[in-house]
Amino acid sequence: MEVVDFRPGMGNDPEPATREQVMDLMKQKDNIEEEIKALHEVLESQKVGMDEPLVDGEGFPRSDIDVYQVRHARHNIRSKGNDLISLVARIEVGLHSLHAQARETCEGGVVANREQDLPTSPFARVMVVLDGSPAETAGIKQGDLVTKFGSVTKENFKNLKNISDVGESSQGRGVEVVVVRGGSTRRLRMVPCSWSGMGLLGFKIRPVGDEENIDR
Repeated sequence: MEVVDFRPGMGNDPEPATREQVMDLMKQKDNIEEEIKALHEVLESQKVGMDEPLVDGEGFPRSDIDVYQVRHARHNIRSKGNDLISLVARIEVGLHSLHAQARETCEGGVVANREQDLPTSPFARVMVVLDGSPAETAGIKQGDLVTKFGSVTKENFKNLKNISDVGESSQGRGVEVVVVRGGSTRRLRMVPCSWSGMGLLGFKIRPVGDEENIDR
């Protein structure tokens, strides 16, 4: 059986997986911070900040500032601020990935990510994955057989409350999810969190018996 690692920064995932990629993101972060600093200097030159009104008491554009320049600078600060948040998040994922790879590296520099390292006996099947949910974001698909959800495996799984308990205790933090799909064991990462739907996970599963322990 093929083992595919789909955690952020691993395998086919587009997140940064090498030191060079992380360093490139950090360089981009430094550049954006410099650009934001320059934009704030534009506002300082106009003697305004991010929130002062751009119209006078009668509703006309203020004559003491360059309204277009201020509006443009504010827009770019907000836009680049969002880009910066995204970059910082990707850098954190990349650093976590590098640390995980270092832990998994054995003698000879071979990553120890073999099939025997992963649980292969499923305890639940995914019946529904809701659009826009944390489960969908993690890459979980309908029909996946779940062999691990955080600390839950077939050996200690008792009922579906085990899954919701892990979700509640891990809200906002990554949970490793291992599924079997199409003959491949895949490692995913779900972040339980509030979203537009109910709950923190956004998928429906049901327990499977021994006779279903084959991906069909």
